[in-house]
Amino acid sequence: MPPAARRRSARRRASRGSLSREALVRAALDLTRGRDAPPLTIQRVADAMKTRPMSLYTHIANRDDLVSAVTDLALREWNLELPVDAPWEEQVRRWCASLRDQIREYPSLVWDIARGGKFQPAMLEKVAILGRSLRAAGFEGRELALLLRWIPQTALGAVVLELARPDELQSGDDEAAAIHASLGAVSAEARRDLAPVLPHLSETGLDDLFAYSIDRLIDGISAVAAVGFQEPS
Repeated sequence: MPPAARRRSARRRASRGSLSREALVRAALDLTRGRDAPPLTIQRVADAMKTRPMSLYTHIANRDDLVSAVTDLALREWNLELPVDAPWEEQVRRWCASLRDQIREYPSLVWDIARGGKFQPAMLEKVAILGRSLRAAGFEGRELALLLRWIPQTALGAVVLELARPDELQSGDDEAAAIHASLGAVSAEARRDLAPVLPHLSETGLDDLFAYSIDRLIDGISAVAAVGFQEPS
């Protein structure tokens, strides 16, 4: 049988019952793994499943439906373990760091996780775990609700910004070099303002900046908890 005929035959066999929503979502998730994974497309999933793109629509409504299902699966496989005897501050740090690790494994899905105020059911499952930790620390009601919005959005925002950076700016030294290269295009006043801190810009890499962001988040929670939470204006 000619090669083209064999491919058509394999595709027909794949489209006659061997496909399932679970299988294609799993295959799509595998395609999103790693920093260099290209955007998820119906064609890429069909190629991975050795079938035709149209055969996938028996199991998914459209690409958005597929991406949503893949994102939910990635979050369900997020192995979140918090130290139950640790202070709430450490549990928040661990929750945020764990979210970061999971997103960095499937970075091409981060935009779906972050967009439009949409919460995947699997994300709410993990937010509920965070809520149990904070409730044990004495946070309740409106205060707890605000924290369960504030903490995930802050952590997710920090990861999104991190992933958006090109590979060549992934260290403090590289970022400092890029800043120095841009100084010629800023005003003399701005250069004078930046001069005292330029030697320190290479001291902090992205890992440290993420930890710094979460530490300041915890400081903010502690500060507002001491005086009482206010409804955001």
